[in-house]
Amino acid sequence: MGDIGQYGNIAVAVLMVIIGLYLLGIIPLPFLDNGINQPGMKKKGLLAAFLLGLFFGLALGPCTFAYMAPMLGVAFTVASTNLLYAVILVGAYAMGHCLVIIIAGSSAEAVNHLLKWNENSKGAHYIKKACGILVVAAGIYMLVLAL
Repeated sequence: MGDIGQYGNIAVAVLMVIIGLYLLGIIPLPFLDNGINQPGMKKKGLLAAFLLGLFFGLALGPCTFAYMAPMLGVAFTVASTNLLYAVILVGAYAMGHCLVIIIAGSSAEAVNHLLKWNENSKGAHYIKKACGILVVAAGIYMLVLAL
């Protein structure tokens, strides 16, 4: 349960390697570099963000299912006697599960401002390279497991 199959794993692994190589500066992806400042790119940027989130969600889905399964088991058991409470339980789990991601995404600019980092600063450069290495490594690992 939660497995996206061999071809799904291969697709996600390839995407992770591509994004990692972009973060390392090995391959250019102009739509990521200039998409925010280009007129008419707003919708494509949102779609790209959604698709990227979807692919990473598919990659991480099997990992989070181990934590979600007990919660769903409790919710299904409770739903037979109190449907509203079961829905509230699942909603609370979903909010807690996503809250960390929302806070991290919402506070990225504040942290960037606090540290006075921009694309030219050394700290941002090293973090981008480290993240690139980690994403490429995870993609290769997923690819090896899928094959």
